Amino acid sequence: MARTIGSWWIRDTIDGRRLEAQGFASLLNTLPGYTWTEDHGDAGVVEKDFVETASYTEKIDQVDAVQMSSHGNPDAFSVWNGSVSTSDTIRFGKGDLEIFATHACHLLENSAAHPVGRWCGAFDRLHYMCGFHNSSYSGGGQNARGTYFAMYAAWLHAVVPFMPQYTVRDAWRMANVAVEGSDVEWAYLRCTGTGADTYNELLTPGEPADPTTNRSFWTAHGSC
Repeated sequence: MARTIGSWWIRDTIDGRRLEAQGFASLLNTLPGYTWTEDHGDAGVVEKDFVETASYTEKIDQVDAVQMSSHGNPDAFSVWNGSVSTSDTIRFGKGDLEIFATHACHLLENSAAHPVGRWCGAFDRLHYMCGFHNSSYSGGGQNARGTYFAMYAAWLHAVVPFMPQYTVRDAWRMANVAVEGSDVEWAYLRCTGTGADTYNELLTPGEPADPTTNRSFWTAHGSC
């Protein structure tokens, strides 16, 4: 069975946000073993796709990996009809989601005022949240962010086998180094568990083991 990929985006007058999200999904879609199945933009980006809602299945959990472009702050990211925050009932990975990557400023800020552990409750069987410690940018050369992320995480090695395949965490870092200035700080929050060490996890067509027991959370951030 193919790994399914999704893209969610809110342009807010900057079409680069759409290009970032769709670039990730569309490049992976060119490879055997990956299928782009969900694409939602602007008014199609709704809260119930991310937050548990009675008699509704969150679309975010019908894919294995997603790139989303939206506004954010340490406690929430924007959707068309409001926001998704740490106070909402979020269970990323309860269905299928392993990788949630987002262009949302400050979402993974880790500071005395905003410890990143506030997002741990959003992890059901999710492996990675990839985002930013501070502000990131769009429309000024960042259009290829998602394409670079997919390229380093899977496409480059699949097309040119002697080239390395980078871990999810390294692929996210490298993609942002390629498109952002040194004032921007990439970040990730990951979960690991018995039989599911996500530190060196690769994005491959095969389903990885999920961290469900003896879980621990790890974070990192650094300059682009």
